[in-house]
Amino acid sequence: MSFPHDDKPWAATAEFLRSRLAAPDRVLAPDPFRFVIPRAQRYAEAEGAEPRAFAWIVVHKGQLADIPRGFLTALTTAARPIFANEVFVVFATAPLPGDADLNETPHVRAFHANRDALPPEPPRPAAARRPDHIAPPPALAAALATAIPALRPARGFSKAEQRDAPPRPWLAPGGVPGVARERAFQDETDRLIADYLAPSAGLAVLDIGCGAGRLGALLPGAALVAGIDIADSALARALPRHPAPSPFAFARMDAARLGFAEASFDAALMIDTIDSLADPAAALAEAARVLARGGRLMVTAHNKESLPLRALRRLDLPIPGRGFGVQELTGMLRAVGLTVTRSDGLFLSPGWALPGASAALAPLEEDPEFVEAARILGRRAGPDYALAFALLARKG
Repeated sequence: MSFPHDDKPWAATAEFLRSRLAAPDRVLAPDPFRFVIPRAQRYAEAEGAEPRAFAWIVVHKGQLADIPRGFLTALTTAARPIFANEVFVVFATAPLPGDADLNETPHVRAFHANRDALPPEPPRPAAARRPDHIAPPPALAAALATAIPALRPARGFSKAEQRDAPPRPWLAPGGVPGVARERAFQDETDRLIADYLAPSAGLAVLDIGCGAGRLGALLPGAALVAGIDIADSALARALPRHPAPSPFAFARMDAARLGFAEASFDAALMIDTIDSLADPAAALAEAARVLARGGRLMVTAHNKESLPLRALRRLDLPIPGRGFGVQELTGMLRAVGLTVTRSDGLFLSPGWALPGASAALAPLEEDPEFVEAARILGRRAGPDYALAFALLARKG
């Protein structure tokens, strides 16, 4: 699952939200919005909640059955529709004085008609506990039987980190990446993955913090891509993305306590993951343990020594928490027996280095020329100054 950037109603709705979001706002929206609105919460989070628990409720008129019926019934009295198109209605629980009430427009009337036509809500079954280990495709069952003898309780990510951490921590608190820049950032990361792990044919690869399993497609010919994540919801999306027969297998597992034997993998990925781990050092040690001699680990991290954050420190202004410096992470890798052989910078914009300028420059988030310039500047600035960086390390 990804965000449909080229679908006009979806893109327009995301653009409207980004233009109005404030730092503390909670957003309820269909799952793909989490790719462009990091703190968006899925419809299941509305169970037992009041609409006023959210600042914004994004209703997909074709997915009304996915919204708890009590929440849906209370919505029209607790919030006002202030944006609508042929697919979505966006409700605000604290609209501004100038926000028009769109209740009598055709798009919102269609929402009311669809809601009134819903059949009675069936009783909700008691939630079944998902197994810790999600069964791999049959062809891989024998291979993984020795690699995962038994899974232990997971404690790699805190629930708060799973729910609230933005994918680009330098934008915290409350910053939301533009669709074009976020897509370009992912493309740049994907380019490095393909470059760092080439040739991938025949490799056994571990994807740590695999999410919905997006990265596996970047490894053509891999013999095995084993994805692990602590979030059941992520694994539930990854499984149908790579149906059997395929070289993909997924398991719910703690990054700091991997259930694999030593030297099980030729390569490992830790992409957009280490910043959210409860115990990064333990996770790196585990990654090193399960790599074979000569195996490669690729890590990406938010750069706490980036040019923008250096500027903020120089001016004694608040800075986002977490992140790593290049030398710091290099030392952590060296401590677990891995030697860094390559490093690259990921994205840099001059505007982000000027405190107070980011809001004024927000329209450039979607400007192709400036997005491309940020990509090029990140490459040229390198890992010491870019907003994020990638490291490739090898086990001796």
